[in-house]
Amino acid sequence: MELRFKILIITLLIAFLPTTVVAIYVMNNLIPQYEKITYDYFVNKQQQTLERITEKIFDDMVNIVKEYAIWNELYRAVMTKDEETINFYWTNWLYQKPYNFSLIIGFSKKGEIISFHSPVGDIKSSDSTKIYKIFKKIINNIYPSDDINLIRVERGFITINGKVFAFVCSPVLDDKNLAKPVAGALFLAKDIDEFVSLIQPYMVDRIYFLNQTMTSTNNRLLSNKLQLLDTEGNKIGVLVIDYNEKTLLNVKEHFEKLLIITFLFLMVLTLLIAFLSGVYLTKKVVQLEDYAISLFSNINGDTVTPKPNIKKEGRFENVEIILEYFSKEIKSKISILKQQDELLKELFEKEKRNFEGAIKLLISIIEMKDPYTKGHAERVMKYSKRIGEKLSSKGYKIDLFDLEIAAYLHDIGKIVIPENILNKPDKLTQEEYAIVKRHSLDGYNILSNIEYFDNIKEIVLYHHENVDGSGYPLGIKGDRIPIESKIISVADVFDALTTDRPYRGAFSEEKAIEIMKEEVGKKFDPEVFEAFLAVIKEEKITSSVEMKIDG
Repeated sequence: MELRFKILIITLLIAFLPTTVVAIYVMNNLIPQYEKITYDYFVNKQQQTLERITEKIFDDMVNIVKEYAIWNELYRAVMTKDEETINFYWTNWLYQKPYNFSLIIGFSKKGEIISFHSPVGDIKSSDSTKIYKIFKKIINNIYPSDDINLIRVERGFITINGKVFAFVCSPVLDDKNLAKPVAGALFLAKDIDEFVSLIQPYMVDRIYFLNQTMTSTNNRLLSNKLQLLDTEGNKIGVLVIDYNEKTLLNVKEHFEKLLIITFLFLMVLTLLIAFLSGVYLTKKVVQLEDYAISLFSNINGDTVTPKPNIKKEGRFENVEIILEYFSKEIKSKISILKQQDELLKELFEKEKRNFEGAIKLLISIIEMKDPYTKGHAERVMKYSKRIGEKLSSKGYKIDLFDLEIAAYLHDIGKIVIPENILNKPDKLTQEEYAIVKRHSLDGYNILSNIEYFDNIKEIVLYHHENVDGSGYPLGIKGDRIPIESKIISVADVFDALTTDRPYRGAFSEEKAIEIMKEEVGKKFDPEVFEAFLAVIKEEKITSSVEMKIDG
């Protein structure tokens, strides 16, 4: 099989794999999760609707019982036991449409039944006791005297003669004066079938009551059950809603179809992109081979590794052979470059030693004229190098090699100063001191004749400048003075103070540092001086350790 077809097949497989993984994940996770979410939402919403409608039916019953119990005319009738008025408004009226109350019981304040209507005949004593308990709660309550809406009405479900009723019970009060004592109570109840018939118009699916002793034979997937409890907290049955699952199944079916269409579209799109990518990649690979062969063909005969025989056959193996050839050739060239690099390093070190020798020769000429400064340049160089390393570690950009050479040559201008001035034991005159002060400018002029010293001559020129502008030869200050010149200035003064001079003896290191501290911020840069103190401290520690080791 040709290389281009291999690349195309591999590209298609790689592109198809993520789509397959996504499809498996969707089928195993997203769809079941969607079904569960839909089911939970549908059932929970219907449950909430059922509870809300049940409360609404009770609220409607409460409004009716209040309307016929909290009424000035009925209040007088109950108080006077006017049975004709009581029966007319209660037992002869409330069982008819639109009220349809199945059970109507009117109580006096003493608990006597003064009006009664029941489709189930006489009430058993046990059931009568339940109703009487509800009546006692109504009679014993204290009611507000300003708002009829705040009058508490007992309501709930109760079993009477084996049948379940939804009831409400209201105190009999005078609506003209709610502060009057309770005259009695009105107990109204609808049988559970009538109660369910009032709920049904609000529900899409069928709702029915299931007695606690009955078992449902319905095996539908979706259903809601609202547990009903009597006044004593006993379970007396459930309200059941059986849903039409067709709506949910239609939603599920549409969702699955949408997912399948989306997946197929993505798969086709993926395959198309993979195909185009494979064609493009194959073309690039073939172009790479052509390019490699063209590069290989243009190589001249000046090579280390023998050239292999290459024939264009449209196979990627040619690229591997050419890459292997170039790899060997590069390794051979690197080996040669390393040998040449080692040789260059040796030549550089040799030239560096010759250069340093020439500089030391220049310094020796100065020291011959001024014996008191013998070794001064060497010591200033060492101090300057150590200080430069300290400052470089803090972020200062310092060419340490240039600093070393400048420290060696900082007094090269003294070559032109007469020996009688350099070695004069007495105080110099103003004219003589002016000649001495020219040595930094003379050193600059001497070094200007050699191109290599272009950077070094600037350092030498400014090594007697002070940070406050009081130095020479130009009187510049602050950042205009090169950092290397500031370093040499500190090292130069310290070595001058701690060595013998024609006009005075050497100071101790402690005394010299004490003298120099007074010039920080005037002559010396504070950060350079801080680095200098660190170098001196390290030297003392090193010397102490060496003395202990020698001891």
